Amino acid sequence: MILFYIDEGGTGWKDQETNFFFLVSLAVPAYCVPEMERELHSLKQSWLSGGKLTDWELKGHDIWQGKGKFKNVNQEYRFKVFLQLAQNLSQSQSSIFAIVINKKLIIDKQKQINKDVERYIENDADLYQLSFKKMLDILNYFLKTSNQIGILLMDSRSSSHNSVQDGRLVKVYEDWIELQEETPCFIEKPWFGFSEFYTGLQLADYVAYLLARRVNEKKEIASQKLQEAFDLLKSKIYLLQIPDSPINFEDDLHDKSS
Repeated sequence: MILFYIDEGGTGWKDQETNFFFLVSLAVPAYCVPEMERELHSLKQSWLSGGKLTDWELKGHDIWQGKGKFKNVNQEYRFKVFLQLAQNLSQSQSSIFAIVINKKLIIDKQKQINKDVERYIENDADLYQLSFKKMLDILNYFLKTSNQIGILLMDSRSSSHNSVQDGRLVKVYEDWIELQEETPCFIEKPWFGFSEFYTGLQLADYVAYLLARRVNEKKEIASQKLQEAFDLLKSKIYLLQIPDSPINFEDDLHDKSS
């Protein structure tokens, strides 16, 4: 059985900071999960001392930007930690699936559509739902060709008092199920959890941040370090770009058109 840990990266529909939105799934064989948790626990011990290690959540943003537990840690050491995570993942039995949506290209395409025609993305909810549908197609195909079954474990987008956003994704899943001619390979509807409790979601967050930051980083030294981290993982990454474009998002990724 395969566990798919799913998280997002990049920016929302109206955010102009970068043109790209990412949805990332870290695929881990179920029997590898305990080892994955032990290894991250060991890495945390080697990075920072003091306090309970389970009290802090691993976030790619915090390591790279010097926030949270890494607030008073110098940049050189933080870059070392960032690369060490990529090295650890590269040696694991995990696979990485990523959907990248080029918001600018979609906006340009939608401007060419007649105003009477319904546009398929208007807000963040549409953006996430479109990427999730594509992710379901990819992961189900992966399971089918691997003769495996899987569970979808998603970082909750709702607060403890509001499950509206998660409910919308469940509806997307149910609608997707109805369109399938064969029984899908997922055991049931997606499970939602908070990333602070799940190692796999924290690692998915790291990968999503790495991919999103890499296309937006302007500083020479930082860009080089991000490239090094990416190079360690690129053989594991399957990326689908939306919309299809004559310009490849990455020449060195396993690009597929939508």
